[in-house]
Amino acid sequence: MRPVREEPPTSAGYLSAAAPGGSWRRLTGPLVALLLLAGLVVLTLSVERGGAAIRLDDRVLALTPGRGNGPVVPDLLARAVVQLATPVLSVAVVGAVTMAVCLRTGRWTPLWLAGPAIVMMATTVLLGKAHIDRTLPNVSDMAGGDGSYPSGHTATAFVCASVAAVLVSRLWPPRKAMAWAAALVWTGLVVASLLWLHFHWVSDVVASLLLGSLVLWLLLRWPLRLGRVVGAQWQDEGPPTAR
Repeated sequence: MRPVREEPPTSAGYLSAAAPGGSWRRLTGPLVALLLLAGLVVLTLSVERGGAAIRLDDRVLALTPGRGNGPVVPDLLARAVVQLATPVLSVAVVGAVTMAVCLRTGRWTPLWLAGPAIVMMATTVLLGKAHIDRTLPNVSDMAGGDGSYPSGHTATAFVCASVAAVLVSRLWPPRKAMAWAAALVWTGLVVASLLWLHFHWVSDVVASLLLGSLVLWLLLRWPLRLGRVVGAQWQDEGPPTAR
């Protein structure tokens, strides 16, 4: 009887150990959420107590021109980006994308992702603005000048663009990289425009990025994993013979 030869571990074996649902994923899921939450809490406390975040805000403010004080073309472009990134318009765009995906797939499951993401984002931003008293750097001709922290423009642009990227990549997988690249570029343009025009402090936009990342992580990766649920539903759309 020939002895059974033991094969050495392969890279596939290591990958399967780290596959979704494995012990590593169960550990990193809550760990990433805790790190994002801790970063947001530390930043918020620094803002409220006038710590290092405030000093960094002043330095970034001194390095950027402010509305009407810089070159004309960048100023106009920044204003256009901010206008396009208004929360109402951002929500309307992601709502239109969601409905288009629903009509394209014949299912309403994309709303399971877009709805909670928008609600969680809007609720947390409004709570932050209501309980943290901070004035915008440039409040002339701007409504809500005392609601600077966190940045509603940044949080809405980031979360809505990310939700749209998830939906597009689920429906057209080959365009996943393009969709996520567009979402990140758009978020970066919004952040740069807000800082360039002195419409927000840098701590405002960083807090919104942390907050948006936390919302997306809780919904997409841990613990809800709504992106996977929606994707599983779309995989059932083939003809009965293919099921």
